[in-house]
Amino acid sequence: MNSDKDRQDIAEDNKKQETKNEEGKEEKEKERAQLLDEPIKIKDIVYMTILSLESKAWAYLDLVAHPETQKHQKDPDEAKAAIDAIEALYKTIEAVLDSAEKKDIQVRLTNLRLNFAKQ
Repeated sequence: MNSDKDRQDIAEDNKKQETKNEEGKEEKEKERAQLLDEPIKIKDIVYMTILSLESKAWAYLDLVAHPETQKHQKDPDEAKAAIDAIEALYKTIEAVLDSAEKKDIQVRLTNLRLNFAKQ
């Protein structure tokens, strides 16, 4: 009887080990799927920063709630700083942007400037 019980225990241990191995393989596959083929380009990081600054500018113009607090708080100086920062960042990457990206940022800047002027 002990030998049958021992065999069952060994079979269960093997099954548990196989399950762990499968889980480990799945985890490694998930990690590989999250990796990029190439590093993120600086122009893309700057573009994402421009979008973040745009969001803050709208909030400081009091045209949307601040994402962090969900409250409205007008601060024209902060809005101007965000707009000026967007313009400076745009100038640093303008040469590497395609025409659609340039137009997108220019439209965003124009909309912010017009709304700032209305304040």
